[in-house]
Amino acid sequence: MGIRLDWEIEADQRSYGAVEDPVLRRARRAARVRLFAILVVLALMGSGLIAALLLRWTDLNRREERFLRDTVETEIVALRTGNRIVFDDLQRSDDQAWLDSQAALFDEYQALLQADSSAQLTGNILDVTIDGQRGRVAVEEIIGGVSYTRVWFYFRYPDDANQDDQIDGWRHVPPDYEFWGAPRVFDGDRVTVNYRALDADVAQAVGEALNAWVTQGCAALECPAFPDVIVNILPDDGIPGIDWLEADPWQIVFPSPYIRRARTDQPFSPELRAQVAALLAERLVSLVTNNLVPVSGTDAHFLRDAAARWLIGQFARINTGAYLIDSLASTYGEAVIGQMLRALQPDSSVALISQVTGGAPLNQPGLDWRDYFTWRQTLELELIAAQDYAGFMAIYDLRDGTLQPIVDERFSVTNPIEPRQAVLVQPGEAAADGSPQVLVTVQAGAEGSTRQELVVYRLVNNLWLRAS
Repeated sequence: MGIRLDWEIEADQRSYGAVEDPVLRRARRAARVRLFAILVVLALMGSGLIAALLLRWTDLNRREERFLRDTVETEIVALRTGNRIVFDDLQRSDDQAWLDSQAALFDEYQALLQADSSAQLTGNILDVTIDGQRGRVAVEEIIGGVSYTRVWFYFRYPDDANQDDQIDGWRHVPPDYEFWGAPRVFDGDRVTVNYRALDADVAQAVGEALNAWVTQGCAALECPAFPDVIVNILPDDGIPGIDWLEADPWQIVFPSPYIRRARTDQPFSPELRAQVAALLAERLVSLVTNNLVPVSGTDAHFLRDAAARWLIGQFARINTGAYLIDSLASTYGEAVIGQMLRALQPDSSVALISQVTGGAPLNQPGLDWRDYFTWRQTLELELIAAQDYAGFMAIYDLRDGTLQPIVDERFSVTNPIEPRQAVLVQPGEAAADGSPQVLVTVQAGAEGSTRQELVVYRLVNNLWLRAS
């Protein structure tokens, strides 16, 4: 045996002292396993309880939705079959005016179904939203072959006659405009749209359309800088219609179409598009002309109005009858419209067109004067009605004196103003002094009793004057 030193003996003793008791180690491991198992069991029990509660909550929601759907279907059947008793029983409110409006709505539907055999109250429920005792339902109806969406509101009422708080059921109530969804914003390059969730489809369509229209309009007119257009789509039946906000010239107030009836496929319908296009076109024309107010009865009045109508047609893709401006844009490019508007004065004549087209004559081929001569025909009747003799004589070529008696007699007859439309403009033979002339076919009278007249207009000093 070798000799062991003291520090070797002490190291061995320390090493033996650091070894854990195997029994204690197994006990501690078992305790950890038991704790983990308990936690797993509790987690499973909690998950099961949550799952059961969620299942119960989902089941109750489905049950409430089914009850609400049944109520809506019952109401629609009552409208379809003319059962006023059932319909009235499903309406509830302390507001008698609203109840009276629902009674009138019932009569309106009955008249519609009798007058239009194609009208359908389909009973198709497009959407159901429930928030506690509040319910919102979108229903479909077909009128004139077009699908429309109406939004109705309901409330879960307790039965006042029962002391044990049994449920009376869902009842149709006045619109709850607070139940229109969360506020949202469409943020475009040139347009901001503020809206609530229910109007998401409308806001998207409005925002995209206005963004494109502002870009398109300003490319043609070369608009000066202006702030973003802001549109506020509001669930408020007190708003009379779509219009600019008086306090802010670049904010549009837009009542939600779902307040009444909205097209299912196009909630931003062609009619609404035309209204918004008209607002924007008028505002852009005012911007480019520096808020010019033309003298009534002058060509400047026509030119400004025609430019706005042309823009509306470009935006909404509809025919607004702006034939002269459209032909100018087609012949010389859209930039000429902006040039004309910037040069426009309160009493400008159509000679301005020659100025912005580099001196081109007004009777040049390619220009379509139909809407201008329609305006001049209507202006004649307005001047007669106003007994404006000087203004009336100013639109005739009276140089040779032979036309004066005819014009005087025409001025003396104050017939009611009737629709008049220039439907065809053709080149005519030159006048005796060489002045260019056109033959304008005018359709006069109301639909069903129209007649046609041939009117001669002569180009004198770059002005169109009536010569017949």
